[in-house]
Amino acid sequence: MKLHLDMPSGIAGNMFLAAAIDLGVEVAPLQQALQSVLQGWRWTITPGRRGGLRGLHLEVHEESHQEADGHGHDHPTHHHHHPHRHLGEILALVDHSALPEPVKQLAATIFRRLAEAEAVVHGIEIAEVHFHEVGAVDAIIDICGAAYACWALGVSSCSASALATGSGFVDCAHGRLPIPAPAVAELLRRYRVPLLADPVNGELVTPTGAAILVTLAERYGACPLTRIDRVGQGLGSREIAGRANLLRLLAQEEEENEATLLREWVTVLTTHIDDMNPEWYGALSDHLWQAGVLDVALLPITMKKGRPGVRLEVMAETEQAERVAALILHHSTALGVRLTPTERLILPRRLREITTPWGMVRVKEAGERCKIEYADLLAVAEGQGWSLLQAQERLLPYLQSV
Repeated sequence: MKLHLDMPSGIAGNMFLAAAIDLGVEVAPLQQALQSVLQGWRWTITPGRRGGLRGLHLEVHEESHQEADGHGHDHPTHHHHHPHRHLGEILALVDHSALPEPVKQLAATIFRRLAEAEAVVHGIEIAEVHFHEVGAVDAIIDICGAAYACWALGVSSCSASALATGSGFVDCAHGRLPIPAPAVAELLRRYRVPLLADPVNGELVTPTGAAILVTLAERYGACPLTRIDRVGQGLGSREIAGRANLLRLLAQEEEENEATLLREWVTVLTTHIDDMNPEWYGALSDHLWQAGVLDVALLPITMKKGRPGVRLEVMAETEQAERVAALILHHSTALGVRLTPTERLILPRRLREITTPWGMVRVKEAGERCKIEYADLLAVAEGQGWSLLQAQERLLPYLQSV
């Protein structure tokens, strides 16, 4: 399923989850899965209207205090009885739950991105971050529920509209803060979310909603869907004059034979070098691959005064870009590295293990393409005294039979 987030009034965690349920996520298995993360809560999911448009409103209640005060856009950000959980405690709750493994991984990514933003705005290490409102029951349920919904719906790609943040101030555990709240502003800055000028006085984007958005959305702008097969609408907690306070999820089902391209943001790091011993490039490449980069390329170039040089080009996940830049500067003679955020399209892929008479080999599958991992192909070739071509020809029948 391809998903587009239409955010005429911002985004909050409970709005996304309500919209996903309205889109078709089954409530009973969702609730059962979330109960394995945390107990001592219940929710109300009620149909309603905002600005004359229908949708679902979701509210999570802790059993010890079931009354919500009804203010704000998301779950109220000024409760005083929420536990202050560190990131490690929340990740342990997720890891020990009965959530499917892909759901655990997505939920953990959302929490980590939020923790990284909190660490930046407070000037502390990520391990020191302790969540106030985000460590509360409702936010944990919202984030884990959003991750489960994406898995249950089979979301393969996600886009989003530009975002309105609102204006004014919001009261929270740290006191009275400007809108967008500091952690929200850091997330929007870090992931280059385009903003929509909006005069609404009040909070339209919560930290939970922002973290879900930047983790799911691969691109922003006009809706890229070629048709709309389903619509889900999640309602905010209050009426906003002149507009419908809701989040829309627009979905396009994918045909079985439809080739799906995945969009993702990466960072390309480049530097030009003309004064390094050529023998050192092998060690530099090894360090980069060991760091988990996505690609490394060395290109011959001509630099100033006609000197031959090398253009080092490295592709890495955005979150690791600064660490990779530091690695390049440490293991080369480069004095600077350029960072270019860019979007790439990739075929969905998976790694499988295939048993052959010469041992287990890993095979990467992408669409109709199938490729033996080089290290495994080399191991078989060397073990049998074959060339790489001979090894591949002997292994191919086993690939075609799976």
